[in-house]
Amino acid sequence: MTASNVSSAPDWMVDALRHSAQSRRVTVDGCAIHYLCWNPEATDKPTLLLVHGFCAHAHWWDMTAPALLDSYRVVAMDFSGMGDSGYRDSYSYETYCREVAAVIDAEAMAPVNLVGHSFGGLVSIQTTARYPDKIQTLTIIDSRISLPRNAGETPSRGATELRPKRVYPTLEQAIARFRLIPQENSTLPAVFEHVARGSLREEAGGWVWKFDDRITLTLEPVEVPEADLLPAIVCPTAFIYGEHSIVAPREMAERTVGYMGNGRPPIKVADAHHHVLLDQPLVLRELLKNLLPELRAET
Repeated sequence: MTASNVSSAPDWMVDALRHSAQSRRVTVDGCAIHYLCWNPEATDKPTLLLVHGFCAHAHWWDMTAPALLDSYRVVAMDFSGMGDSGYRDSYSYETYCREVAAVIDAEAMAPVNLVGHSFGGLVSIQTTARYPDKIQTLTIIDSRISLPRNAGETPSRGATELRPKRVYPTLEQAIARFRLIPQENSTLPAVFEHVARGSLREEAGGWVWKFDDRITLTLEPVEVPEADLLPAIVCPTAFIYGEHSIVAPREMAERTVGYMGNGRPPIKVADAHHHVLLDQPLVLRELLKNLLPELRAET
């Protein structure tokens, strides 16, 4: 995925996309998990593992990762059923945690600095709780944590039936239908187009979304809410949120930090909505440049 594919890309974005990443795969429970390595040869540097949100993909981090290559070995992964990873018959949080752990093991990266956005933040919390020896620091970006359910409360579910994927005759038509959830954003058109292209694959007859619709049918709610896991996580932990986010507004951010066993005050990214890494990629990467060394110094 190169800058030549994106119309009206600003200079900083063109420069970022010149840093191509190497695609690699590891098999987890019979499913091929795809991940990107920007500088796999930098085995002497601490590792940064970037984890995307729901039905997103590793290339959401293309504008963030290159700015961190001087200090880190940078990797971004695709969850099963998303991006360029394989599909499963059914999905679970436990499996997603194993996928994160498998990428870490495949590249001999432990302990890593784990950064997860939205759904990826929830999986990162659970992974850190399950595999504490593999994680050095944890950074959560605009994730709404699960709170304990009341007795007898039934968790909400998403779709209830599987429908055939819509096929778009042209790539341009498919990109025009790309939407973020929630839709509120202040993302540059070139960035928006870039992640839209990475969300599609060509099949006979046209273009379809890469993500597996069965995820919403089969993914069971987490057994232990993230709020119950955070106090037991001993590695340094940070929470970043978008100023205008409706998923993790300031009150939710402060409440989340209150559950952390080894956290710090929440960090606001101005002029960002939920999709912080798309709305303010330059701000986020500078923030991570300064934040991660501080977290690592606490270990």
